[in-house]
Amino acid sequence: MPRYVYRCTACDHEYDRRESFAASAQRECPECSGLARRVFHPVPVIYKGSGFYTTDYARKKSPATA
Repeated sequence: MPRYVYRCTACDHEYDRRESFAASAQRECPECSGLARRVFHPVPVIYKGSGFYTTDYARKKSPATA
């Protein structure tokens, strides 16, 4: 099961919780009983290898016929 980070909207308390994918994105804060929402973090994207640039798919010029 994945681990999610929640942040309280009232007191800014941040905590981790391990729960299923189908769980609600809103919880009760354990510190102040306020509304806590799931924090989403950006996922890094790394482009490695060929095929990510327009020059990788450029058409090859055919040799000139003389």
